[in-house]
Amino acid sequence: MALGLLLESAVRTMVGLLVVALSGCSGVSTYDDNGLAVGAGAGKADSANPLIDSEYRAPWSCGERFYVSQGNDGDLCSSGNGDHIQLQNYAWDFALPRHTPVLASRGGVVTLATNTVKEGDQCFDGCPVAYGTSEFTTCCKSCLLLSNRVNVTHDDGTVATYWHLDVATVHQGDRVNAGDPLGYSGTSGCSTGPHLHFQVMQNCPTGFCQSQAIQFAEAGAPGCGQHVVSANACH
Repeated sequence: MALGLLLESAVRTMVGLLVVALSGCSGVSTYDDNGLAVGAGAGKADSANPLIDSEYRAPWSCGERFYVSQGNDGDLCSSGNGDHIQLQNYAWDFALPRHTPVLASRGGVVTLATNTVKEGDQCFDGCPVAYGTSEFTTCCKSCLLLSNRVNVTHDDGTVATYWHLDVATVHQGDRVNAGDPLGYSGTSGCSTGPHLHFQVMQNCPTGFCQSQAIQFAEAGAPGCGQHVVSANACH
């Protein structure tokens, strides 16, 4: 790759990470003693909505239901001051309890799989302090680059990124289909509690770049507080 392209890629990645550093991922606000999201509505759903025409599926097991703890455009349910703005404008936070299997939303090739921290390491448990406080900002600056995460590049050049994992179980170069396991959800890095940060980018195989608007087959573009029932790899 030419030096100019390398520099451009590095700048795009660092700008994206700077935005996250200044805001962070708020996840959900309330957890039980086991680190599970309170009121997440986890479990098997009685029914699901008809699917729309989309290649993206909810990134968890078929029939399981979880809610959106932050939607697009900074949507935090009761307010619009979340951190999903600018590069993260079309991102979602899903309230997955800790160590929930995370599945590929769409098939592709794993172009990034990092297990930067493990249990007992600083930042493995994120930044469990009030979002937006000085303590959170200090922790986030230290933990930003320590999120365990996976990028999957699709055949059309779009890239789905999955952040705050407890562990990634795939490796760079793996070919995955929709519904294949990528790892387990967690709260590693700059995160106030267990959740999955998901967004789709363009031509950004190993970085964190401008999010792209997509719709999920199960729910379109779900808003904060909406429960989504997965139809991923249902057989």
